[in-house]
Amino acid sequence: MNVHCFITFYFLATLVRSEVKPEINCIVYNDEYMICNWTTTGKPYRNYSLNYSYGKIKKECKNYSTESGYNSGCRIENVTEMYFKDFFILLIDANTSTEIKNKFKLQNLVKPNPPFNLVVTNTSNNQLKLTWNVTMQRHCLQFDIKYKSNKQTNWMIASIQDKLFFDVPSVDPKKLYTFYVRSKKNIYCGTTDLWSEWSLPAYWGQNDSATRLSWNDKGNSRRLQAQLQ
Repeated sequence: MNVHCFITFYFLATLVRSEVKPEINCIVYNDEYMICNWTTTGKPYRNYSLNYSYGKIKKECKNYSTESGYNSGCRIENVTEMYFKDFFILLIDANTSTEIKNKFKLQNLVKPNPPFNLVVTNTSNNQLKLTWNVTMQRHCLQFDIKYKSNKQTNWMIASIQDKLFFDVPSVDPKKLYTFYVRSKKNIYCGTTDLWSEWSLPAYWGQNDSATRLSWNDKGNSRRLQAQLQ
């Protein structure tokens, strides 16, 4: 490759690269903090700084994450005070005076932690109650419960709002059941498709022996009588 071709190629590559603007993606984790990342194709080549504002308040990021020596993300604390306001993020490249501005509604970006401490109890003959705990306000959450027995291929799915329990009808005490729960913000507190991860499993029922077992997601287990009381 001669010098002229190399210069032309370098100029075109630089021009194309300069036209690619990073996309800003933000997720609020469990109403506690927010992580915003900005990405481009390949490795970052500009060192952006991040400013944000809501209402009359303006601030600069104090906690950057980096990639290959360049800023690539920012962690922002105490986000609940920014809910239900126009939240603006401004990326600034001081070397080229490039600015990229985005507007968000933070209440719509929340991903809850998974429900935890799942417990299955027997309430009556062939009926169970599944309970769990969460770290967010329950009135702002909706839940999916999926469960099946060891004799089933497909999961049964149930959805509920604003409750930390689910009544499971018509179980077979001779089968072993597995339960999972996940959560997301409901329509009264935000508009989002961000579900939590599924919880650790809880189990109830009878294994291959004649002993009935019950587990919760902390790994505890207890042996139950062969007949329901």
